[in-house]
Amino acid sequence: MKKYFDHIKGKPPHERRQHAMQVAGILTALMFVVWISTLGIRFASTPPQTADSGDASQLANVATAASNGQATLIVATTTDDGYSTMPNQGQ
Repeated sequence: MKKYFDHIKGKPPHERRQHAMQVAGILTALMFVVWISTLGIRFASTPPQTADSGDASQLANVATAASNGQATLIVATTTDDGYSTMPNQGQ
């Protein structure tokens, strides 16, 4: 490897730049080929499971309230001390 670098050092600057661009292009092409070849593996695998955040139950509550004629907007706010408050829902 040292002989190769010594050989490159003996070349004019424009040839060294040209050679550096060729090496960079080859390495970039190799990384692109590896990336493309692993896409099929990544897309074929199942995505990691996440914990249920309760979105389905929240949507069911909204649907039930809408069907009962109780569709109201409830806004949750946060106070300056960091505690969450909810307005009185009248129930």
